[in-house]
Order: sequence, then C-alpha cells, then structure tokens
Amino acid sequence: MRALRFGVLWLVLGAAIAAATGDAGADATQSLGPRKAEVAAPAAEPALPEARDPLAPPAILEGFDPEARELEGEVFVAGLSAPDKRAVLSLDSGLQQHVANVFRRYEVPFGAFVAVEPATGRVRAYVSHSSANPGAGDLVLDATPPTASVFKVVTASALVDTGVGSNARVCFRGGASRIMARHLENDATSSRCATLSDAMGGSINAVFAQLSDEHLDGPTLTRYASAFGFGHRLPFDVRTVPSPAEVPDDRLERARTAAGFWHMHMSPLHGAMIAATIANDGVMMRPAIVERVDNVSGEVFYEFEPTEFRRVIPRRTARIVGTMMQRTVADGTARRAFRDPRGRPFIPDVAIAGKTGTLSAERPYRGYTWFVGYAPADAPTIAVAALVVNTPRWRIKAPFVAREGLRYALSHRESAD
Repeated sequence: MRALRFGVLWLVLGAAIAAATGDAGADATQSLGPRKAEVAAPAAEPALPEARDPLAPPAILEGFDPEARELEGEVFVAGLSAPDKRAVLSLDSGLQQHVANVFRRYEVPFGAFVAVEPATGRVRAYVSHSSANPGAGDLVLDATPPTASVFKVVTASALVDTGVGSNARVCFRGGASRIMARHLENDATSSRCATLSDAMGGSINAVFAQLSDEHLDGPTLTRYASAFGFGHRLPFDVRTVPSPAEVPDDRLERARTAAGFWHMHMSPLHGAMIAATIANDGVMMRPAIVERVDNVSGEVFYEFEPTEFRRVIPRRTARIVGTMMQRTVADGTARRAFRDPRGRPFIPDVAIAGKTGTLSAERPYRGYTWFVGYAPADAPTIAVAALVVNTPRWRIKAPFVAREGLRYALSHRESAD
C-alpha cells in the first residue's frame, strides 16, 4: 500500500496524533526460542503455522493498492504481486467518476469520498483527491482528520443504550463554538432548550456535553468508541491504521470530546463504516473493495463473501439513532446542501439520514467538513462518507459532495431497476 502523505494537513496536530496513536498499530512479536535450562531438548517438531491476524487482508491480495487501478470497460481492475493474477474491484465506475469529477471541477484542496453497501460491506466508490498536493497519497485511508461532530453518532448511541430517550430535553446558553464548564449544567432560566433529537439534527454541542456529562463516564465512552472502531485497525483489503482515540480523564474535556471537539480522529473509510453500521441495524460488516481475483483467462481464485465484523450496538439503538440522523437533512445542518434556494429537495421522495461535522485548525488554516450518512433511510442501499479539507478560500464543503454522490447513486439504482 502506498504510503500516506497527508502530513501537510497536520503541522499543528502531528504531535498530538502521535501521542494518541501510541503503539496501537504495532504488531507485537514474542520469542519462542529454547530456554537456557533446556539442555537435552527432544528433536524439533515441525513448527505450527502462526495464527492469522483476523484483521489482515486476504493473503491472495498481496501487492494490492486500491489507488493503482485501471478501468477496463466499466470495471476497475488492479494488479497484484502475483503476475498472473489481478483484482477485480467492486466499484461502481459511474459513481466513482462522477464524484471524482466533482472534486476536480471545484478544485477541492483535499478531499475523499467513500460509498459502501451497508448490508454487504462492498465498497462502491473510493475517491481520493487533492488539488493542493496531487502527491498527497490515499486520503481514503488517512486516519488523521478529526471526527468533529460525526462523533456525536457514537455519543448518541451510548446515551440511548443507557436509557436516554431521543426526546430528553435540556436548556442551555451558548456553547455553539466552544464548551465551557457552565455549559455542563442545565440552565433552567434559559428559553433555549432542545431534545437529543434536536441536537443531532442541529449539531448542538451544549446538549451533547450536558447529557454525556450526566450519563456517560470515561470507560463507557471509551467502550463505545472502541466498538465503533476507534483505537484499533479496521479489517479491509489493504492494511489500515488505527483511528486515533483519546477519552480524557478531565470532566470538561471528556464532555468536549463527546460533543465532537478534537481527541477523536478517523479515516473516510472509517466514517463510511460508522454510517453503514447505523444503516445495517447496528452491525458493522467487513468492508471490501475486491470483488474477486482472477486472471485474463477468467479463472477465479478468490471471490468476496459478505462477512459480519461485529455487532456494535443493538438494533433498537441503531433505529433510534438513525431516526435522529434524519433530522440533519430534513431540518438541520445539512438542509441547505440538500435543497435548492426555493426549498425543493435535490433528491425528492427519499428520506436521508446523516451527520455533519465541522472543525478548523490554524497555522496553517484547515477547515474540515464531514458528512456521513445513508439512504433511503427506511431501506438503506448505500452509506457514504465525504470529507473536504479547505484552505481559507473554498468553493464547496462535504455535504455538497455527499449530496452529489447520493443523488447519482440513487438515480443510477432506480434506472437499473
């Protein structure tokens, strides 16, 4: 897999990321050689094969690089180390090229887009783009961007599981751009109140900070973050790196983390799998981009089979969180991206669930915007993650890219039916 070179984005946060990552991605080895006391050892028996890492790519995919692909007709293929074999990819060539054209047309400084089938884990789009640094590498697998408010999906899942209903209501003042100690207390004198569902749609930081402070301790938030894939590698057809994760001990900083202020980072592939998990009733499938391995003669050596990676949350929890996520597009932070100036939906008659995220870093300025979501909300066929990293002068943000990807994918599906 080609080396990731997204470090230009992280001049400010590199040290923090390194500290958060630690040695989580390292493979531990242990010497099993003879002890000095064993002077009369019996004849050596054949060594048993080492247990295969369940997160490792299939051995037959050695040498596979998802970026080193070519279009043959309407199918993308990629080479492998074995010269007589090739990987045939699951990408939808139309969707892949459509989103790539969006990134090029709007000269997005850094961006990525991933689309997966929630029920199978098949990757249908895998787009990495940089107009600012064409040699930036595979941004789809880069796990350094902050999750921003996308992490509210994890927090909401934990809250629902602990008995907090979507109609749980708190009152607050401020907290839009930063969370202070006063925002952790319910302000009964304020006329501004919102439910957990309102807070998901409107990405209201103070509500998430208050509810998480009241109902979630550090170990619980850590456990849910880990269940959603933070802090360890995800399985895929190439080796991934852990999404850096830190749940602070400090009360205020932990509440900020639950609301989406730093401490958590993820790759666009990871973001797509979070959305797909909610869409798939709480089950995360193993993502895969290789449909099969064959040769030019048509002999097949490997075929993808959908595989459950883990159950992350109960079905009921996923349904409740997914319903709250519909507010994001219907009347929340992504409404303008999914409707024209007259309020008409760009994707009519389709309910869409999603979550936006926005966060910025200075020196140099980087504006991170996310959209993760799925559609149709009542019978999901596609889950997406879009990331756009802008400089001070920008043209589009992530919800625009997600809308264009979803619009193409859903219209393509309807025409195919």
